[in-house]
Amino acid sequence: MSELANFWNLILESNTFNFIVLLVLAVIVMQKLKVGTVVQKLRDDIVDAIENSKQVREQARKHLDDAKHKIEHIDDEILGVLTLASKQADNVAASISEGVERKLQQIKNNTKKVIDAEEKTLIASLTDKTSRSSVELAKKYVKSRLVAEPDLHKKYIEESINELDKVKL
Repeated sequence: MSELANFWNLILESNTFNFIVLLVLAVIVMQKLKVGTVVQKLRDDIVDAIENSKQVREQARKHLDDAKHKIEHIDDEILGVLTLASKQADNVAASISEGVERKLQQIKNNTKKVIDAEEKTLIASLTDKTSRSSVELAKKYVKSRLVAEPDLHKKYIEESINELDKVKL
């Protein structure tokens, strides 16, 4: 029975076991945060923004072509429409790009904050459990030593009394 307890304690104190527990907890946290869904949504938003930009640019080009057919003799007006359409497409693309970058940065910041908070909570929990296990192991060891060697009990009591005598109040 003692060998089983020692084996169990060895497992609990091993770095490999603690690492596996940490990995399992990290996977659970990642699943709860649904990081894949957030990234996929961000990707979809970017694709939609690019498609919208392409549609705006395409619409601007269609308007330009219509103007060329209607007013072929007014070269200056065609050049004005082309310039305006290009600027609008560039402005829309820049605006969409800035918005996507801001959203991406916000998501990154929020994700990092949540992961950091969960990591601190997990570390505190693991530290507490490890401390409790260590105290229990120490108790069991001291008790087993006192049972095995009854003279140690008297020795520890005498040492404690001597130490208390040294303390000045």
